[in-house]
Amino acid sequence: MSTINRRAFLTAATGASLGLSTLMTMPTRGVGVAFAEPVAPDPNDPNDPNKILDAENEIGKPYRGWKEGELDLHFIHTGVGENAFYICPDGTTILFDAGDRDAANYKDGVPILPDQTRRPGEWIARYISRVKPGLEKIDYVLASHFHTDHIGDGRFGDGVGGDDTDRYEVSGIAHVGKFYHFGTAFDRGYPSYDRPTTWAPRERENLVKFWNYKERTDGLRREEFIVGALDQIKLLNNPEAYDFHIRNVCRNGVIWGGPDGAENVDYFEKWPRNKEENKNENTRSLGVTLQFGNFRFHTAGDASGVLRDDEGNDLDFEGALGRVVGPVDVCKANHHSYRDAMRKSFINAVQARAYVVCVWDRWHLQDNTATAMCDQSAEGYPGPRLMCPTAVHAGNEEMMQGKSWRSKLVERGGHVVVKAYDGGARYKIYYLTAKDESMNVELVFGPFESTGVPRLNG
Repeated sequence: MSTINRRAFLTAATGASLGLSTLMTMPTRGVGVAFAEPVAPDPNDPNDPNKILDAENEIGKPYRGWKEGELDLHFIHTGVGENAFYICPDGTTILFDAGDRDAANYKDGVPILPDQTRRPGEWIARYISRVKPGLEKIDYVLASHFHTDHIGDGRFGDGVGGDDTDRYEVSGIAHVGKFYHFGTAFDRGYPSYDRPTTWAPRERENLVKFWNYKERTDGLRREEFIVGALDQIKLLNNPEAYDFHIRNVCRNGVIWGGPDGAENVDYFEKWPRNKEENKNENTRSLGVTLQFGNFRFHTAGDASGVLRDDEGNDLDFEGALGRVVGPVDVCKANHHSYRDAMRKSFINAVQARAYVVCVWDRWHLQDNTATAMCDQSAEGYPGPRLMCPTAVHAGNEEMMQGKSWRSKLVERGGHVVVKAYDGGARYKIYYLTAKDESMNVELVFGPFESTGVPRLNG
């Protein structure tokens, strides 16, 4: 494993994109667009709302990157966990989860990329160095919940960090923190770590030891994530220049009361036995909805699972979350679009044009969830749909045969980037290769017009 220091890392990793920028010649089909592998949306079909036009000729070239006034949402694919890095219009940066686990011995996983010579945290940090050259501090870091594929593992990593007071495994978020300073950190438990109960998976303790150490030695600040708060996570460099807002919408089973001013609802308190019997970490995930001009995006870790009322009835926690979020342009799928998530009630509330699915396993993006996301019947909602998984497991070929939703599924895999621009009026969705560090653009969808409703600050 690599043991280079932060400055050497920043220099070497940023230069990697230049050294790997020589492009391969790829076969083409239709309108001069390059394709190396199958992809479901058909660029030759003028009636396909997801047809690939690439008017700016970006396919086959290194990703052009972020510039002032744009919002970049990067879903970084390592084949191991869920990892996201956001660059806000003024350059404020956000790391939202960074997973690591014992993926090498997992038979149902997707390929680990680019390869296994580095742990996921270092691949993530190297990716960040290429999309934000010269960055030394990530302004905000969020740990949605305490599962290894979102925060890292207390047993598997790149060695041990910290000191005798707080010793931790260098894994996931802590591994990214080996190469970057962090500004403000949020997790679902801080400050007391006793809600909804004191129970949590053991990997929480590894993350808390990392937070403690960085707080004592490296200027990290921790804040309690306040459900319902508007702009607790805010632009830091030029906030007056942009119509940009982030609403905190859920944490520990508590959901924001909504734009009409209703009180927040604690779904664990609806029935005492929720606390006694429910140890589903996913229901505890924290989530946010982001608005940049007319562009809206929602993400909430693995928010899913069953919480009940005092008669034991399912409260449809996920649907309630969707209803306070309302319509968005792009939605990061809950719980990797596993079969227990992405309920119709949630999907019909957020009504996304595109769904990003962070995949590391064969059981992510299942038939029931894909069917629900792409339902344009009277039981669903109108309008075109695009499903953007970071990978499609080879073992799912038979499951996908003959499915009506397959034409809306991008079967390429790679890093997914959502770019909102023109003040948030329009957005594109990119696929970048994850097989190497060239940042080569393999697909571009859009531009799409942003919906603009409802307003987060209204």
